[in-house]
Amino acid sequence: MHLLGVVIGNTDGGILDFIIFGVLQGTYTKWYLVLIVGAVWFAVYYFIFRYAIIKFNLKTPGREDEAVTTGNEELTYQKKGKYDAKRILSALGGKENLQSLDNCITRLRLVINDMSKIDEKELKDCGALGVVKLDNHNLQVIIGTQVASLKNALEIEME
Repeated sequence: MHLLGVVIGNTDGGILDFIIFGVLQGTYTKWYLVLIVGAVWFAVYYFIFRYAIIKFNLKTPGREDEAVTTGNEELTYQKKGKYDAKRILSALGGKENLQSLDNCITRLRLVINDMSKIDEKELKDCGALGVVKLDNHNLQVIIGTQVASLKNALEIEME
């Protein structure tokens, strides 16, 4: 930006800073170049990373192929956000093992009675992106943006 002569000062990258110290100061700041350079960098990053992910088959979250074994057969599926609440509840040690169930934007937040009853592999086989044990009683299961619907389904299973 310095090479292009952009003189927006005191900006931490926020929209308010951009407007106050750029747009409202007039065209001498060359604020419009921020939009042009941003669009170019977006395109460069998008296409380079998209190419690398596809070319090298990088396993980014949500693109992993998971093998699930049920009985004698092996099924391979791609995680698509459909969750089996009954199976997940079982992997959490059953409803007796849960003290509380809540969620944030992407995670189930649980208070657990007995952490040894948690089957991490089964949770991941059910579609969880990760399992975080915070201490002996607090557990977070990373689901993704569909976590609210899974929480509701778990609450119905626990009734």
